[in-house]
Amino acid sequence: MSKVLTDVWERAVRRPWLLVPPLLGMLVQNVVFLVASGSVAVQMALTSALTSAVAAVFAELWLGDGWSADPARLLDAWRLYFIPYALLLVFGAVTAPVAYWSLHADLPRGIAMSVLFGVIALGKLSAFALGAGSSLALVRRPETERTLDALRLGFSTLYKNAAFFAPALLGAWLFEEACVYLARTLAPGLLGAYLTTAIPLLGCVAIPLEAWRAGRLSKA
Repeated sequence: MSKVLTDVWERAVRRPWLLVPPLLGMLVQNVVFLVASGSVAVQMALTSALTSAVAAVFAELWLGDGWSADPARLLDAWRLYFIPYALLLVFGAVTAPVAYWSLHADLPRGIAMSVLFGVIALGKLSAFALGAGSSLALVRRPETERTLDALRLGFSTLYKNAAFFAPALLGAWLFEEACVYLARTLAPGLLGAYLTTAIPLLGCVAIPLEAWRAGRLSKA
């Protein structure tokens, strides 16, 4: 794992444009809030579409020359991220009543907050796993002409290498939470919002892509 993290760092510092997608992610949050402030369903749909676009831009810059993006490859990458991310809409629809119930049911505060944080944690880890599967689908895209087949290969690879990705994605999420907490404590404002977007991109996109490039993963 340390070799993969070293590769991620070395590749990232050679691609300064990688700093831009997290800024786009922050812009996405503001756009969604302004455009669909009155509708949770529209907010979720827009967030899924725009977040997958940010991930696709990041992946294209990571895999390409780091300075430009090929429109055709970018559109293809967007599809590979959008389809799984759309599943988060289903997850949100299923878990939202549970979170609402935990806050309004006659439960001890400790239990209610545990249920709420459990739902939030499960959602974050699911998003990380979906992003990682899409990233693996992206690197296996040349093996098939069909988008769904590429996704099948990507998520099969994720499952095949669960022993690698389970601690990697959990660690990325905990690292994100720690960094955001420190940023909000020491320097409240934009830094925390930036890290909320940047670290998931590193965990869901950069680490899977570099692990594949390094031959660290078994091919499903």
